[in-house]
Amino acid sequence: MLFLLSTANSLVAFGDEEGSVRLIDSAKDCREGFSQAHVTFQPHGNAIMDIAFSPDDLRLVTGSGDQTAKIIDMRTQQTTYVMAGHLSSVKQVKFQPGQDRIVATSARDGSIRLWDTRCSERSSCQAELRTSFGPEASPQDQDGASFSQAALIRSIPGAHTSRQPLTPISGAENARIATRSMSRKGESPGRSGDVSITALSFLSSGREHLLVTASEANAVVKLWDIRLQPKSRQRPVLPVSATREPDSHVWHRPFGINSLSLSGDGARFYALCRDSTVYAYSTNHLILGSAREFCDVPKRKPRQIVDSKEGLGPLYGFRHPKFHATTFYVKSSLRVAGSDRSEILAVGSGDGCAVLFPTEERRNRALGAESGDGDDSLVLPSRSRQGRVTSASSSFSKSVSTVPIFDSGTALVRGHQKEVTGLAWSHDGDLVTVGDDYVARCWREGGRAQELREGGEVNGQRWECGWADVDPEWDDEEC
Repeated sequence: MLFLLSTANSLVAFGDEEGSVRLIDSAKDCREGFSQAHVTFQPHGNAIMDIAFSPDDLRLVTGSGDQTAKIIDMRTQQTTYVMAGHLSSVKQVKFQPGQDRIVATSARDGSIRLWDTRCSERSSCQAELRTSFGPEASPQDQDGASFSQAALIRSIPGAHTSRQPLTPISGAENARIATRSMSRKGESPGRSGDVSITALSFLSSGREHLLVTASEANAVVKLWDIRLQPKSRQRPVLPVSATREPDSHVWHRPFGINSLSLSGDGARFYALCRDSTVYAYSTNHLILGSAREFCDVPKRKPRQIVDSKEGLGPLYGFRHPKFHATTFYVKSSLRVAGSDRSEILAVGSGDGCAVLFPTEERRNRALGAESGDGDDSLVLPSRSRQGRVTSASSSFSKSVSTVPIFDSGTALVRGHQKEVTGLAWSHDGDLVTVGDDYVARCWREGGRAQELREGGEVNGQRWECGWADVDPEWDDEEC
């Protein structure tokens, strides 16, 4: 499995299952072509789950299956800070926009953590860092290089865990029941109920104190203000607001979210959902949505935790016949609009291809949208108002939603043989994809794609090439 993210230049960083990072030049005029790594180093001894560059490209933060995140000085490729404390694999890492000292991490243990390298806790050596995996020291740090432990400034445990009102008696009884249930299943009681945080993103500059997150449990996106802190440690950290699930999820079954991408102007964010749909939300709707702090809580029940009121759901969605989010490793990446290029959202797929969706709303409205959730052949058991699923022999209903669905995407075919997971846009607007076939591809705009579409297999010109699978009318218009 490979994950990648492009910097502000033509270099692209790849992380792999062995904990190594490789830098490859994606520039069209590069002498080596898109094939040879310029720099390789190994900051972790376990798989790298996510990577991100600082705004000035001088630092790289990595999240790993060894339950740590690390900040690396790209000039020396040495670890300068370690962020340890998660109880499971670190799934997401992000620098705060315009700030290379604040880092947000999320993990499979269901927690979100904020770190500040300006107030590091202590200087240490890699041998002092203990995890539950393999040797305590990664190969890159065996030379005794020292680093600092970044200071934890905020922690949000159970950020997307469903919280139910509990009394002291019922809470203790529920804990005993859960412990016995986990023991019978062979799972650790301490990890029961964890909901993995699969997506995390800061909002753009000017709103960089706001953080949006999503999880594997459902399609709810939560907004957090990292400046807020509960008055006491006993009180949970509450989100500012949360989105409402799509109607089809409410009536049939929930689907988690794999990835979140923010539009260039910050007005929209796009959530890649496990139901093979990309949902578009209004950022302002989320910021001005319902706040849990203003919910009425009975004063006689101080232990009761109240969920936030339902906010607004998605504005519309994107689908494509070749887009299938088969696992949580399928991600998305957005290309910001430039002087000569439009804004495009790229998503991976279990069909062995990447799919491109144009995000310009005037264009999408002109093409029209399907009203509803798509496939008429999809038949699911209906759910009653009380939340019970009705008998399969007595009542069925089709998956219907009020969310408009656009199917104006374009698949990039023949580039991969297996699931496409990681994607990133280079500084020049080229798309880089990686898949489970251990192949990385660089896709460029130009007339070469038309030649591949129309030329067939003559003289092997399609060998190891891919192209955009567009309608024949597209090439006719270009001519």
